[in-house]
Amino acid sequence: MRSEFEFKGKKMSEDKEQVEVESGVDEKPKGTSWTGYLARIERRQGLWVGVVAVVIAAFLLGRACATGTAAVDEHAGHEHAEEGAASEYVCPMHPQVRQSEPGTCPICFMDLVPVESGTAGGDVPGVSLTPGAKALARVQTAKAEEVELARSVLVYGRVEVNETAEVDLTAWAGGRIERLYVQAVGEKVKKGQRLARIYSPDLLAAQQTLVQAARNLESAQESGSEMRASAAQAALDAARTELRLLGMSRNQIAAVLKKRKAQEFVDIFASSAGTVRERVVSQGDWVQPGGRVLSLMALDTVWVQLDVYERDLHYVQVGQTVRLSIPALSEEAAEGEIAFIDPVIDAQKRVARARVVLKNADAQLRPGMFVTGSVEAPVLEDAHVPLSVPATSVLWTGTRSLVYRVEDHNGEPVYVPAPVVLGARVGERFVIKEGLSAGDEVVTNGAFRVDASLQIRGGPTMMSTEMADPSGHAGHAHGEPLPKVEVSAEGTEFDPPVQAEQLPDDVWYCDMGTVHYARGEEGDGTCPLCNMKLKHKPAGADDDSESDGGGHAH
Repeated sequence: MRSEFEFKGKKMSEDKEQVEVESGVDEKPKGTSWTGYLARIERRQGLWVGVVAVVIAAFLLGRACATGTAAVDEHAGHEHAEEGAASEYVCPMHPQVRQSEPGTCPICFMDLVPVESGTAGGDVPGVSLTPGAKALARVQTAKAEEVELARSVLVYGRVEVNETAEVDLTAWAGGRIERLYVQAVGEKVKKGQRLARIYSPDLLAAQQTLVQAARNLESAQESGSEMRASAAQAALDAARTELRLLGMSRNQIAAVLKKRKAQEFVDIFASSAGTVRERVVSQGDWVQPGGRVLSLMALDTVWVQLDVYERDLHYVQVGQTVRLSIPALSEEAAEGEIAFIDPVIDAQKRVARARVVLKNADAQLRPGMFVTGSVEAPVLEDAHVPLSVPATSVLWTGTRSLVYRVEDHNGEPVYVPAPVVLGARVGERFVIKEGLSAGDEVVTNGAFRVDASLQIRGGPTMMSTEMADPSGHAGHAHGEPLPKVEVSAEGTEFDPPVQAEQLPDDVWYCDMGTVHYARGEEGDGTCPLCNMKLKHKPAGADDDSESDGGGHAH
């Protein structure tokens, strides 16, 4: 055992000496075990291997960079050449920020990009697109055309009684209602039907006068005196007329003459057929001459009163056909013509009523039923078929509208902004009052993308404040100077913003494409509204900007 132990110890000692020689360590530090000492040496050896690997990789990378230097320098040279060719740089997010050298946007701090080629050039304020750009923008076009347009005006209303077929039955003579033969609203009444019985002192006295006049006539005729007979006949005729005026019929008067006796009670008969709409009196009531007893309505024809909003009155005319739908009759459809339009607007509902007369022989239409209707109204401009374009072609800013018209420029299509004056929108089309001619080709899909492309390139767009008037009148873009504004030394805010050319000379202003702040003195050199650096406008700056197009520098 001892000899074996001594042998192993000797072997370990020899290994230790070998490790010390290879690792460059003369001796093991005191207090360190042999196991920890050997592990530390192995870590050092691994570190050396890593250092060698890094050196080799750096050498290989250096060779690769050296071989690619020429290609990189050549590509960089092209980039510098392109940058040198760019005459203006613009912010992609704020196109009003423009300057003549590279830089960053003072608003969003994005790098300015050179303005790409693609504007039409010359006097055409438009943009041309490559086939690839046109495909990406999904640009589609159509022609402005004079086509017949019809606007469908929806109207709502209800069935009402035909006012011309309403009849009020009145008492021709004052008296007491002794009996009512028609009691309930809604009862149907025939012409000549007995409605009520009345006791009237006036009728009774007039009947007695009639009976006495008849007797006097008989006496005069028996006397043989023509004069007396003529006078008696005149008195009889007057008594008969008085009873007619008090409401008695010829048959009733004849019955009184036949019996030679006045009737204490007189019946009231219906002068026309209809349905009881209202019962005004009750049995035992006293009525005055002309007082209403019953109200009848005829329902063989009815009125449909439709509410037409004032914005739609321009399209609705007397004589137009209306297609009606009645929900209470399972959406049963009917057609009629507008017979009358109320000349007065309802102050509360802001509508005018349009009347349609419908036949109602089967009495299915009842007053109070709701009705919906549709009027197909032709849209005309000065009694002619209007010029129109698809609604998708119009860009609307709230104060004005424009379309992009396709023009030929040296054999290439150019998209030019054209301000227009809009008429009514009819379905999926807009009426064009001014700004286009029949046959003009306009962008119907992708107009906003075309506008954005032109905006980046500095052309007049939907958001431009300067653009030709569609009516053909000259504007500020055609030489008419903008009015000058005053700027105080302490500072002036402009809301809405103004153009730089409106400022007087020798002022400091915040150039955001438009000016919202300016002052007569430089002060601290920053805008108190947005903290941007103020720009100085020297004398004659307006003349310089007209010659070189101006710039944006902060």
